[in-house]
Amino acid sequence: MPKMQHANPEGHGQTRVGLALAGGGPLGLIYEIGAVKALEESLEGVDFNQLHVYVGVSVGSVIASALANGFTPAKLCRIFVRNESRAYPLDPEHFLKPAFSQYLKGLGTFPRLLVEALLGFVRNPHDRSVVAAMSKLSRAIPAGLLGNENIGLFLQSLFNSRGRTDDFRRLKSKLFVIATNLDTGEAVKFGYRGSDHVPISLAVQASTAMPGLFPPVDIEGRYYVDGGLRRTLHASTALASGADLLFCVNPIVPFNADLADSRSKRYQRLVDGGLPVVLSQTFYAIVHSRMKIGMSKYATQYPNKDVILFEPNSGDAEMFFSNVFSFANRRQVCEHAYQTTRRDLLSRKDELAPLFARHGIKLRVDVLEDDSLHFDSKMPISPETDRLAMLQNRVTNSLSDTLDQLQEWLQYRQVS
Repeated sequence: MPKMQHANPEGHGQTRVGLALAGGGPLGLIYEIGAVKALEESLEGVDFNQLHVYVGVSVGSVIASALANGFTPAKLCRIFVRNESRAYPLDPEHFLKPAFSQYLKGLGTFPRLLVEALLGFVRNPHDRSVVAAMSKLSRAIPAGLLGNENIGLFLQSLFNSRGRTDDFRRLKSKLFVIATNLDTGEAVKFGYRGSDHVPISLAVQASTAMPGLFPPVDIEGRYYVDGGLRRTLHASTALASGADLLFCVNPIVPFNADLADSRSKRYQRLVDGGLPVVLSQTFYAIVHSRMKIGMSKYATQYPNKDVILFEPNSGDAEMFFSNVFSFANRRQVCEHAYQTTRRDLLSRKDELAPLFARHGIKLRVDVLEDDSLHFDSKMPISPETDRLAMLQNRVTNSLSDTLDQLQEWLQYRQVS
């Protein structure tokens, strides 16, 4: 259910709208597509491809950067959910390949670390146990289990296609991709002046580098990991950048078994689900409580702003028990997010309609009451249009390569 922070902004008709998207693995990515598509269809007077500011954290940065680049929610459904795009074919297996380079790096350092550990034990047998000495070998463990190079390459193909850009500075809207500096623990906002020269695709690759799963991403000699380590949403970044009305989507919510439908309960108690369920509940609770603390401060820090948060209900067993790293049920998750968001909007229309009206936005109650609609009911991009985009991308990329070669030749001529 959406949570709201109320404001009374001046300048009707000139509202600057923003969007902040949290992380949540592949499951969260699909959920956010469904939620944004529901918002787009239900709100008249706001274009989710022409917002004032976008903020993305972890996988939320994938959707935020795609929307800022002109990819409509329907197009994102075709690419990530239905996998029907010929111009941008998606193979989930490409994102689940082992990080072979990390394994080879670990194997290469293992003999030296083993010798150092054994020598350390021999030299100080009374001060160091065998276990303590062998702890040095942990440095040979790969920094990530899966490679994330393919994530960057896929995003490059998206953002370097015709009409898009991989350059923050060339976007019409503000876009901020949040990552965490591994060596300092500080959040870095790619897209701000000083960091806006970094390619968007590389920034997103860094923001989605979940520690343990993906290796840290090297950007100009510094290593970056998941942007959600410090904050869940970084919504304040959008508010500080001028957003008067901010939509937030967070797919990660701890489960409350007491609120769940008795038919959807997987276990009598969560502990019966074993370690994975216990860890999920713990992680979700930490992430969500941190977000609530942050959002509670916005009313004081930004008294003239409106912030609306959309997220699953705490009794939503379907979301909680879904595999966060699975693409298998992506259509089901997208439809679930789409309908959940529509129900939230409809159930709170008396609160939301006046709030939206103050910003020049109309809540389409007639659309929300149409039970025949689904996330893929309106897919305006035809296969023929998609094939044309594929051909245009090929021509554009070929022309770009030719221009690059010409520039290199001219530089060579100047030097010689």
